[in-house]
Amino acid sequence: MTSETTRGSRARIWGHRCERLTLWLLWLRGWDLVAWQLKLGRFELDLLMSRGDELRLLEVKARKPGTWVGGDTALTHEQRLRLQLALSRFLDRLPWPGRVSFQRVSWAGWRCRFHPAERWEALGRL
Repeated sequence: MTSETTRGSRARIWGHRCERLTLWLLWLRGWDLVAWQLKLGRFELDLLMSRGDELRLLEVKARKPGTWVGGDTALTHEQRLRLQLALSRFLDRLPWPGRVSFQRVSWAGWRCRFHPAERWEALGRL
């Protein structure tokens, strides 16, 4: 196994661990799990959570401490558009009657940051 393969494997394991920790943090805040690592064709939604009438898509970005690109800046415009398309496909199959929002969660080592939630309600009406 090459060092790049090992590094990629470790990064995936770390990313899944941070997704699970995010899930637990949200569960403690009263959110319910709708889907985790949901694959829609070639797209994947990290976490779909609900609380009351709100459905929230969470994109978890995890980086080890000291990396060049932190999780705070790791979501490109193209990735955001792909997430919107994937969520739209999910809502085509399972319409959500309430509010729809998006939130980034970034991890730097064991430090977690929840970025402000964004309303994506228009996706429910596409």
